[in-house]
Amino acid sequence: MANKYGIVFLLIIAFAASAARATNETQFAIKDSRKDANGVTLRTTAGSMRIEVCGDRVVHVVASRTPEIPSAKVPVVTQPCHANNLQVKVGKKSVQLSSAAITVTVDSETGAVSFFSKDGKLVLAEPKQGGKAFDVPSLYESKLWQTQQTFLSPDDESSYGLGQHQEGIFNVHGVPVRLQQANTNISIPFLLSSKGYGILWNNPSLTDYDPADQSISIDPTTGKGRFTTGAKGAYGFLMTSDNREQLELEVNGQHVIDLHNMWTPTSASGVAELEANTEYEVSANGGPGGVQLTVRPPVDTTTFRSEVGEAIDYYFFYGPELNRVISDYRKLTGEAPLFPKWAYGYLQCRERYHSQQEILDIAAEFRKRKIPVDALIQDWQYWGKYGWNAMKFDEDHYPEPKEMLDQLHANDLHMVISIWSKFGEDTDVYKKMAAHSFLIPGTPWTDFFNPAAQTEFWAELNKGIFQDGMDGWWMDASEPEGDILHGKQTFLGDGDSLRNAYPLYVTKAIYEGQRATTGKKRVVILTRSAFAGQQRNAAASWSGDISANWITLRRQIPAGLSFSMSGLPYWTTDIGGFFRPADQYTSDAYHELLVRWFEYGAFCPLFRVHGYKSNAEIWNYGAQVGDILTQYDELRYRLLPYIYSDAWGVTNRGETLMRALPLEFSSDTGVRGISDQFMFGSALLVNPVTTEGAKQRTVYLPAENSWIDFWTGKRVAGGQNVMAEAPLERIPIYVRAGSIIPFGQRVEWSASNPDPIDLRIYTGANADFTLYEDEGDNYNYERGANSVIPLRWDDKTETLTIGDRHGSFPGMREHRTFHVVVVRDGHGIGTASSSDADATIEYDGKTTSVRVSPRS
Repeated sequence: MANKYGIVFLLIIAFAASAARATNETQFAIKDSRKDANGVTLRTTAGSMRIEVCGDRVVHVVASRTPEIPSAKVPVVTQPCHANNLQVKVGKKSVQLSSAAITVTVDSETGAVSFFSKDGKLVLAEPKQGGKAFDVPSLYESKLWQTQQTFLSPDDESSYGLGQHQEGIFNVHGVPVRLQQANTNISIPFLLSSKGYGILWNNPSLTDYDPADQSISIDPTTGKGRFTTGAKGAYGFLMTSDNREQLELEVNGQHVIDLHNMWTPTSASGVAELEANTEYEVSANGGPGGVQLTVRPPVDTTTFRSEVGEAIDYYFFYGPELNRVISDYRKLTGEAPLFPKWAYGYLQCRERYHSQQEILDIAAEFRKRKIPVDALIQDWQYWGKYGWNAMKFDEDHYPEPKEMLDQLHANDLHMVISIWSKFGEDTDVYKKMAAHSFLIPGTPWTDFFNPAAQTEFWAELNKGIFQDGMDGWWMDASEPEGDILHGKQTFLGDGDSLRNAYPLYVTKAIYEGQRATTGKKRVVILTRSAFAGQQRNAAASWSGDISANWITLRRQIPAGLSFSMSGLPYWTTDIGGFFRPADQYTSDAYHELLVRWFEYGAFCPLFRVHGYKSNAEIWNYGAQVGDILTQYDELRYRLLPYIYSDAWGVTNRGETLMRALPLEFSSDTGVRGISDQFMFGSALLVNPVTTEGAKQRTVYLPAENSWIDFWTGKRVAGGQNVMAEAPLERIPIYVRAGSIIPFGQRVEWSASNPDPIDLRIYTGANADFTLYEDEGDNYNYERGANSVIPLRWDDKTETLTIGDRHGSFPGMREHRTFHVVVVRDGHGIGTASSSDADATIEYDGKTTSVRVSPRS
């Protein structure tokens, strides 16, 4: 028997939705319009609407119940909209705006908005009635959520993004997702669609994507409940609890939600294919406060619903190439600055280093063993007797911080340090911040929404740590931890209206503070949370305090890809897991997991190991493990010319370093559900091994190209699944035909820049690559102090052309030796240096070409 409360609630929702639809039929009817160069402002029967076009492919839509269009409280978008030759036609039935790439129509009777491509194909549309709604009934917290926007969404559509979540779900189409910041859960209201568009939902409050509005009553004693389906199809579940260790849901014995960790978010999502008109038993396991469970039936719509908001506010981005959508998103919200070159090397972290001497000893051991590394990361509690996050070292354990940093720098090493947004009440900095009302009322957390608090936070950080030579910031718990904005007042007003935006302001304080202090050192921020636009603050994120097990490793891949598809390019995990087993140094089972995680981590945008109560250095896990980890560490450094050049593409062209296959191959329907493979840069198809004991894995090779096995040089046709060999020491990697990869010499730190550079040519199509170089760690590149060398392979004539070098910078190597290696079966493979190049080019900055006849 169906749960009677669920049925009653469905009737309430149905009535409310019907009422909303009836209201919306007249509520947004257009009364008059005012055109301008960038769009049109519409006065409606309910208030007002604004449609403006940004460039040719982006549209900003705002609908308000007030006569005036309110400004966004949080400046996610930093660039104003400027249309290019916009045409606006006002007719009796609709208002139409046309650019060179898209057409937007607004229905005169309902205010429903539709988006069309240049050739008239419908890309996205609101339903004719009920697409926009205010004061919508909700089951969570507030009884009425203030804003809601619904679009039609066919069942063959795939949707991606929304930040980083831990359930392992990649395609979020029809899946209810609660956007709320938490440890391991990063909420970014940006969505990409397989239909070639993106949506930025411009609201920083608590938001439900594709809300689940049918309640399922759970018996608090047994944890069980029942519900009855309607139509056959995919049912989305949203589970909410106060538990921090597990969130579990079974539907008729099938695991639908299965989160186990020391920390879990307060909500989790799941999806199950269910039969029509069938009663199902559910079993839910959460925390001592009980479980709230809701379900969303199969509906061909996409909805954003926010708890707080003055207006419906979103940006529509049209590609149709999804890489272009990401690039346009960054143009409006801010480009990602280039990290210093060292940040793309190996970052050694653990919980924790205990003293200055321990750090220097570890640094010396890396150099003694000749293991490549660029930075050591200091975790918490270095403040010692001065109290939590005192923003200074306890000299009992760190007697000379400046001398320590000087010694590290002298050995081509850098240091990153953990900092927090909250302070111990016994610290001097807490007392100063509290005296100036720079804290969230009733909490020890900084009110970063206050510009003066941002300034003071940086001033204390600069005085206590940065001025001694610190290189980077590990900004912990930036959600902020514990959802402390809920029910609080901030400098910008109601904390609930800003609930997801805190990390944007945290990173802003550090980025702008350091940039104002010096331009000689690039900002590096690693932070546990993120919001839309945060890439402009030189901020990367990691996936939080996760556990060391195979399912968690497996889920990091879609988590990271979803983060990258949300428009933010820099992300990593705690390689090896944060919570590790007690026998981590001797356990063969853990060693296999660590090796596979490290292999994957070597191809993440940032390459960083970490572990709780762990001596996580490479040499502590035995000779075999140490050899494999060192091999991948060395491979990362040999790929640095490729990685750093592609990182310039992130900064200069809005590209993405870790590219999900639907992002890169949007026309190949075979990739839409693949969440465990990705492109690293423009050429490398990376296929992590996430199954215990596996010696092979299935790899899908996208149809657009043929592919070359990185380890063997063998060519394989695209558009098929292959079984790739994967012994413990090998992660399957394939290279796209028509690629050039600059492959450097073995080095121990990123600042090394030796000749020669191997240019590996993967034939089968024409290839282009831009080799980028600069000083490595200052902002002179923003003023043109850099160099780019264009490389082109003509596949038909078997000719490599190295074009004129453009630009220069202090310390630039004027002369370069390039070894040209045409990769083929057994030649130019793996990590081997090319002792037998197919050609050698001595390059002095001027165009030169060489015809390469590969030796058999």
